[in-house]
Amino acid sequence: MKKNRVKKAIEPILPAISLAYIAQQYFGKSRQNIYQKINNLTINGTEYNFSDGEIDVMINGLKDINRNITKSIGMLQHTKRIRAKHYTNNNPFNHQMFKEWLYQIPNHHKLKYLEPFAGSNNIIQLAQDINNNINDWSCYDIEPPITNNVPQYKIIKRDTIKSFPSGYDVIITNPPYLGKSSASRRKLNFPDTHYDDLYKLCLDIMLNNCPYVAAIIPESFITSGLFHNRLFGVISLNSKMFNDTDCPVCLGLFIPNNQDNGDFKVYIGDDYVGMYNDSKQYDLSEYVKSNNNWVFNDSQGSIGVKCVDSQKGADIYFHRGEIIDPNKIKVSSRAFTRIGGLPENIDLDRFIAECNKELGLYRDNTKDIFMTSFKGLRKDGKYRRRIDFKTIRYILNKVLKRQYPNI
Repeated sequence: MKKNRVKKAIEPILPAISLAYIAQQYFGKSRQNIYQKINNLTINGTEYNFSDGEIDVMINGLKDINRNITKSIGMLQHTKRIRAKHYTNNNPFNHQMFKEWLYQIPNHHKLKYLEPFAGSNNIIQLAQDINNNINDWSCYDIEPPITNNVPQYKIIKRDTIKSFPSGYDVIITNPPYLGKSSASRRKLNFPDTHYDDLYKLCLDIMLNNCPYVAAIIPESFITSGLFHNRLFGVISLNSKMFNDTDCPVCLGLFIPNNQDNGDFKVYIGDDYVGMYNDSKQYDLSEYVKSNNNWVFNDSQGSIGVKCVDSQKGADIYFHRGEIIDPNKIKVSSRAFTRIGGLPENIDLDRFIAECNKELGLYRDNTKDIFMTSFKGLRKDGKYRRRIDFKTIRYILNKVLKRQYPNI
């Protein structure tokens, strides 16, 4: 029974491991000897099976192999972080605004296209699925992978951040993302730039070298205030775009010159939100000032806020502070907070109800585009969102001013 259990235990992994290596490295015996024991063979009257001690040797050997596999996985993940690459799965270009952007480019099918961060040429493959009339591509990558999904376009090895190719009309790409603080924490090299994320530097370089750019970039770009003078529109891509990261992303579409005073169209998936500046009228910034002193992450604060949506839905909300254990409140808390400073003689429950009413109006009017997207999608297919302390303060100030104008 023991021998059958040994074979049953290791049979699923036998195709993936070398018996010869295990036999020599851990048992000091031949592959044939281990094979005979695994299969409980009887040769010349001798029955071959594993002793309890040999089972322990096998267990320790497999643990050692597992440690090496885990180490290799970590090294490969580190390599991807260094290269700051995430490879695209779904097709973000199958969208009416991308097609609108592409078709408004004069003679778009006759122009020279560039993929400066090509990876496996996934972007070109996706673009050709939508429009196969684009057939003049040049592709570059700092370290071209073995796989090329569009072999007719060779991937040329080149660090395009340091040496960007010129003479192209349209760029369609997924530039690398890497925050400066993340690079510092992981001890990775980061370019000498004032930008806090590598993708912003890449956008700057691309826009300085090409009139038309389509780039899959972190969704936080929408509220960054950068390059609005070149934006045609932004699509929040509320579907999983990459195998190895759930970073919320958008598709930014850029033109030579924005004629609408920096205004641009915003979509969340296929739903048209409206023009960016129309949504800004609801951004609550008029309530930045208040005579009241709100204290965030006050462990005894009477007002509590759940600051991040769950996967169930849009469930950020205000509540009584006592719901949150005071010991869980830290200076760095951002997923939830307790807030002190509510003036005396104000009904706490009524104030909280009014705050939730204003929060609901804010989310409905802005479609959440000013709230930072959070990793993972909700059940309704939209990104989870996080409300920052600035916006919470605005809501508190608005309710205080409107409901209690004499305070």
